[in-house]
Amino acid sequence: MIFVTLMTVAFLGLFLSKWLFDDFFTPPAIYNFFWNVAIAFLTLNLVRYHPVGMEAWRAIGVSYASFMGGTALVGVYALQKPNWLTNHSRLAYLNRERFETALFAMFGIGVFGFVLQLYHLHQLFGLSTFFSDPQRARELHTNVRFLGFFNIINVANFVLSLMYLTIYRKPRRWLIAVLVWSLLTAFFTTDRTRLFYMAIWSFYVVVYSQRRVNISFRFAVASSSVVFGLLGMFVLIAKLYVKEAYDYNRQFLKYPELGPLNDIYIYLTGSFPVLQQFLTDKWDFTYGKHTFAPVVTFMELLIPYYEREVLVGKFYWVPIHLNVCTYLETFYKDWGFAGLVFGPLGCGLISMAVYMAMRQRRNLFTVYFAGLSSFCVTISVFINFYSQIATWFFIVVGYIVYRWCYSSEPDDAEHFRTGVFGPPRFKTNPPGSVDTA
Repeated sequence: MIFVTLMTVAFLGLFLSKWLFDDFFTPPAIYNFFWNVAIAFLTLNLVRYHPVGMEAWRAIGVSYASFMGGTALVGVYALQKPNWLTNHSRLAYLNRERFETALFAMFGIGVFGFVLQLYHLHQLFGLSTFFSDPQRARELHTNVRFLGFFNIINVANFVLSLMYLTIYRKPRRWLIAVLVWSLLTAFFTTDRTRLFYMAIWSFYVVVYSQRRVNISFRFAVASSSVVFGLLGMFVLIAKLYVKEAYDYNRQFLKYPELGPLNDIYIYLTGSFPVLQQFLTDKWDFTYGKHTFAPVVTFMELLIPYYEREVLVGKFYWVPIHLNVCTYLETFYKDWGFAGLVFGPLGCGLISMAVYMAMRQRRNLFTVYFAGLSSFCVTISVFINFYSQIATWFFIVVGYIVYRWCYSSEPDDAEHFRTGVFGPPRFKTNPPGSVDTA
């Protein structure tokens, strides 16, 4: 009964969002959906976790209310400004040739970064280890310090290339090679997070590029393809790098015969028992070193003897060995209970503000940024991506690309795919005018 109730609340939130904002995928709807779905599956008790106590439930309840409160502060104001939700898309204000040049240059940087990463791994343990002993390769894997950003730019390459394919008719064929290459680089990270990054962020970018998304057979097929594709890649990486938790935790599984599906269940629900253990542990507050990790990283370079905190979470036996306990870990380590209130409040406020900026002025950067922000909302049930330096790196990259590609005059509407602009585009409004409907 609890499972059905939570799943109902999850889907009702999407339809409420559609009714209020004419969009299923607003930040509060996404947050409500994934947190309720995760907790709903937790109630099925398919793994014999240690009990989730009042400390964790209180933290989840307070943070949920805070996040929703933050989104409401922006959302209520936005509803008083109907033109924010009806403004015409400005995705046409792009220089296509410059966009292609930017994508090609970023592809070259990504190739260079990946080669650097392979050289680093070869020096560390030898590339042959990936084939002879994948588990050891996973355990010894590290990223190149600082220069590793040249490698992770492949994530942005995937997103921007897919956005190009979504926007333009008759796209360049070499962009398919960029997508394939970017996807292949993710398999050498030995981590499933990068694949989630690419797939989920891209999904939101594709959705936000459309003027309107309605439930249809085509949309259902596309959404299902993303979900099953993610699950397939999740299982594949687990198999390749011997990360199948179910295989050596059978005594804690209610239905061991489900095999790899148990891994997906553990990944979805394991954060909550870990959160309980984390909140009852003893911590010295770090006063912003986790919340503002990107700033702290630069301070470490500039200030002698200044050290940042270890950002990898502590492992707990719950009884499975896990170390992720939702995005609340970051805020609680820095500020204690106050962090559980003001951290999610700030995340909700920022996420909704970015989303409404996209609705008010839908261009290359706002769509890209809103998709990234919605990815952070989605993944909040596992880990905090708001505070990761990679997130802010991607924002800077996206803005540079946008400024390089921006055109003061719109491109010909016939160059763009159906659905990117509504029927009135370029018909009821002259180029460069502002829609005040």
